[in-house]
Amino acid sequence: MSAAEKATAAIAYEISRMPFSITPTPDNTFVRGMIELAEMSELVDRVAANRYRAALDTKYQARLNHLKGVAA
Repeated sequence: MSAAEKATAAIAYEISRMPFSITPTPDNTFVRGMIELAEMSELVDRVAANRYRAALDTKYQARLNHLKGVAA
């Protein structure tokens, strides 16, 4: 498995865990850092990085909304 494949697999895995996150904001920051590092290291291109960011934003916002609903 190449470094790029490992990076994309790790990012996809972390994004898939977001709906179950107990602490979504720190987890969001961590995954964003992973995406940035992979992009700067040229393991993923800008288009793929933007797709990961969009997927992360969607799942992060859904998790926040869920937690806010539970707390209300």
